[in-house]
Amino acid sequence: MRYSNASIRERGDGRWQARFYYKDGDKWKEVSRSFKATSRRAAKKRADEIKEELEHAAQAADSPGLAPLPEEDMTVEGFLRRFVDGLESSGQIEKTTAAGYRASAEHASRHLAGRRIDELTGEMILDWQDKLLNENGLCSDSVAKDHRLLKQALSYAVEIGALGRSPFTKSVRASKRRRREPNALDDEGCRKLLGALDGMVDSELTLGVRLGLSAGLRREEICGLRWRDVDFGEGTIRVRNAVTEVNGRAYEKAPKSASSRRDVPLEPDLARRLRAKHDALLPAVGKAKLAGWYVLGNERWYLPSRLGKEFSALAKALDLVGTAGTRVCLHDLRHTYATFLIARGVDVKTVSSLMGHADATVTLNVYASADPSARRRAAEVVASAMAERAAGVGVS
Repeated sequence: MRYSNASIRERGDGRWQARFYYKDGDKWKEVSRSFKATSRRAAKKRADEIKEELEHAAQAADSPGLAPLPEEDMTVEGFLRRFVDGLESSGQIEKTTAAGYRASAEHASRHLAGRRIDELTGEMILDWQDKLLNENGLCSDSVAKDHRLLKQALSYAVEIGALGRSPFTKSVRASKRRRREPNALDDEGCRKLLGALDGMVDSELTLGVRLGLSAGLRREEICGLRWRDVDFGEGTIRVRNAVTEVNGRAYEKAPKSASSRRDVPLEPDLARRLRAKHDALLPAVGKAKLAGWYVLGNERWYLPSRLGKEFSALAKALDLVGTAGTRVCLHDLRHTYATFLIARGVDVKTVSSLMGHADATVTLNVYASADPSARRRAAEVVASAMAERAAGVGVS
């Protein structure tokens, strides 16, 4: 079966739609597919690939056997490599996502190397997951990601006719994800950290830490922050860029999601410190040029990995332990920011917006029970109510 060349259009949400037509007897029928693409050129390339896949699948359906792939692509590791490379080259996933997928593919290769995708059974997949958990010591979150990638790849193999049916039945489930409590600093930990920062000369490290603690920025957002995005007049920080690292190389990109593009209040003490650095640079650099410089690193961004390592060394020296009982990392300052707001009565929808979460339920699920003092207050309320009932107070 032959399909027409695609008619493509941009939908406006970062996705594209491609329409294909084919003849079924005397009638023309339409097939539509949507996908992400970074440009019209990338969308056209992906549409051509989809056309090829549709024709491949139609050929397989009309043939007694399945559509063949090169032998090296029929192994688990070979097919996963083909699958992830295709997603990345067509612009459907970013480099950071592709790097995560390749890490999951490497996990699959540990115990399924050499296996053909048409040999896999549900029992093999469950055994593979068990080994990742118990022999390799991976956490359930990591194994769940590996599960999703393999399931998605094998569904694609069925779609293009390389596999008759997927071994992922209803009984083949990912390991249950354990909910992790945010490892936020409590009030004493915050005082210890801020006291240490106050005794240090402002630098990339101290300003980066304050941006995490006082504005809730992710480390990639901290390193991607430019002076043009700091509005001293309005007292806001505009989160518009992020610096990320993949395989040892750094590049600038848009924030994590559309909701991550946000404005957050600029805390007065942080504003004063940023203003001091800005004004010190202004005479030599000039207003126009300085607007494009990074708050950390000046002409060139400060690496997120470097900032993270420097904070880890500081946290170790100060013995900063969070509410989950482990030493805090740079990302835990973001948890501290959210927990602080919720504990002081800021509504969850506002906290969600300031954090850049896609949905307030994410904020609720992660932070609703993160503040130990809130739990103690809840226990005190219950105890007080029970005492009043026992004394007959307020009982009608």
